[in-house]
Amino acid sequence: MRFNLEGLEVFFPYDRIYLEQYQYMRSIKQTLDAGGHCLLEMPTGTGKTVCLLSLITSYQLAHPNCGKLVYCTRTVPEMNSVMEELGTVFSYRSEQLRLDREVAAAADASNTQQAEDV
Repeated sequence: MRFNLEGLEVFFPYDRIYLEQYQYMRSIKQTLDAGGHCLLEMPTGTGKTVCLLSLITSYQLAHPNCGKLVYCTRTVPEMNSVMEELGTVFSYRSEQLRLDREVAAAADASNTQQAEDV
């Protein structure tokens, strides 16, 4: 799902987003916009990782000079899980951007053909 969050196009790789996830991402975006720090808490299993990764990678795409994301975990299996989720986010975003390019190319081809017909 792609959606606009206060002017930022967010690439979220699942078909459904919960209100708490949206609020979490909005809080992160507001903090990034303000150049500040935040501490957010959500219960286990609520999709914190995908929310964080979707929001941050979308923000980095829109603001290439915003800096790096440093993600720390306590264990290697936790990091493996994060990397898998990051792969899902990037795959979804890549597919969406590829589709955008195809639509733009088809529109350009159509406009070129119409101009030639005139």
